[in-house]
Amino acid sequence: MRDDRRHQIEARIERSRRTGVLSFNTRNRQALVDLVRLDITDHLSATGPETPLTDQQVHLVDLADPRFTSSDLGRLSALGNTLMAETWEEISTDIDNHVKSRQTARDVKKHLADHTWCGLLVGLIRWIEQIDAAVQLLSTRAKQFVKGLLIENLAGLPGKLAGAVVDIVIDRVWSALARLLEAHFPLFGEDTLRVLRMLALFACPSLEQHPEVYRYTARPLMGDALGVVSDEIKNQFSTLFTAWWRRRGPEALA
Repeated sequence: MRDDRRHQIEARIERSRRTGVLSFNTRNRQALVDLVRLDITDHLSATGPETPLTDQQVHLVDLADPRFTSSDLGRLSALGNTLMAETWEEISTDIDNHVKSRQTARDVKKHLADHTWCGLLVGLIRWIEQIDAAVQLLSTRAKQFVKGLLIENLAGLPGKLAGAVVDIVIDRVWSALARLLEAHFPLFGEDTLRVLRMLALFACPSLEQHPEVYRYTARPLMGDALGVVSDEIKNQFSTLFTAWWRRRGPEALA
């Protein structure tokens, strides 16, 4: 099935008829993002636990099960479900309670689907990269650091409402982080950072509109020592996005 999907994506890629060079357009950039995601999926499948996780186990994470800490697939399942899937119902309820208008609550939730989750994951990645103790992960400084990044993603909401919504999201996610730490889930090190980068790349609705995701997740994944992304896709991806960000936002290449 993944091979069929890969062929379909590759068939959409446009090249110059004369030179064979990749065309510089949104269609190709999205195709390369999809191919990177397929390479990551192949990596997760190939390096998963010896005893495969069932679909039910993937969605009902048992943090005491070593399969959720011994492979990238297990870590991704644990982090994705604990930080994102399991917190969403609580976040949704808190927003409904805070915002009395049903329409406003629906609008807020739509805003959250637009770069909030990938922005949150980037914030966690950046914070984890600069600390060396679990207590720092749950600190007030950590919350303020991530909050500052997320507020920018909710620019379409009034300031007070955006701040309240971000507080709701961060409080619920930080409670989830506390549960992970209590269960001795490994939240530090390159293995966890790699999986958080994968999650952010899967969660981002448009990589060409989110320079922080490109800089802090896509680029590190291209250079990961495990060779998560094939050389061919890596080279094509880098060619298109380096040119894109050189024009649009050079800070993404810093």
